Parts: sequence; structure tokens; C-alpha cells
Amino acid sequence: MTFTLFICVLRTLFYQFFFLFVAFAVGFLLNAEYAGWKSTLVLNSYNNIFYPVDFNDPGVLDWLYNQGRFKIWSYNRHPADFEIVEEAMMAEEWYWVKYSYTDENGDKQTAIDHTRIRWKPWEYYYEDESLEPMTQEEMVQYINEGTLNSRETDRATRLRDEYRDQERKKEIK
Repeated sequence: MTFTLFICVLRTLFYQFFFLFVAFAVGFLLNAEYAGWKSTLVLNSYNNIFYPVDFNDPGVLDWLYNQGRFKIWSYNRHPADFEIVEEAMMAEEWYWVKYSYTDENGDKQTAIDHTRIRWKPWEYYYEDESLEPMTQEEMVQYINEGTLNSRETDRATRLRDEYRDQERKKEIK
């Protein structure tokens, strides 16, 4: 009697787990898009909200420089002997670079270019801190003391001004 009861309990548990497995398998097959790219979207949103990446975190600036170098090199049709002379990030998104390359005639040229690197997730723009403008005291403190990335912005501003001067000289000619 106890052996029969034991087999009955095992059979019941087996069929319950088997039915649960079949239900999950059918649910996954019928709604694969929710377990595919949408689950990745939810995971990335969770990480972006609760574990945000800051510009001043280690490795972020190097990664942005690499992205900017590749974009500028690609946009200019992969010039030969492409070398970076100076580079900087403005406002954490604008990459400015002064680079040298060899043109089709074999002459060494120097150029300045820029591109935008949209690396911040969409959640960054909807935080309460991002939506509130700076107060007067914060603005004065930023101008007087600066931040770690304000040196980057200063360097990028110098490159931008040099770029504008070159463009003005081209217009005059």
C-alpha cells in the first residue's frame, strides 16, 4: 500500500513538472520575441537605471576616443597614414580631433574634424538631475573651479576655434 502511494505521488509530481515544462516551452515558442531582444532591452534598462556609467568612470574616456577615432577615420574614407595629433571631448559627447594623413598625391595633410558620439542611454536624459538646469551658484562654481572633464572641453574648444579659423580662410580664398 505504501509503495503504491509512493508511486502515485511520484507520478503526480512527474506529470506536474512535465506539464510545467511543456507550458514554458510552448510559451517561449509562441512569444520568442519577448525572450529575445525585448529581454535584452529590459536588462539594459535595468542596468542603465540602477548601475549608470559616468563620464568620469575609468575607461570611459578611452572608449569614447577609440569610437571617435574610428568614426573620423571611416567618414574620411580610410585615409593612409592616419595619425592623431590632438583629440578632446566636448560636453561628454562631441569628439574633436586634429589628425594628419597622406592624400592621394602623397602629400602630408593636417585636418580638424568632429563627430558626435551618442553613448549615453536614453534613461540619462529623463533623470530628474538632467532635467533641472544649473543654479547660478553651480554655474559660478563650474566656471571658477571646473571639473575633470572641463579640461577636455577646453581642449576641444581650442580645436573648434582652430577649425573655424581654417574654414574662414577657405571662404576667403
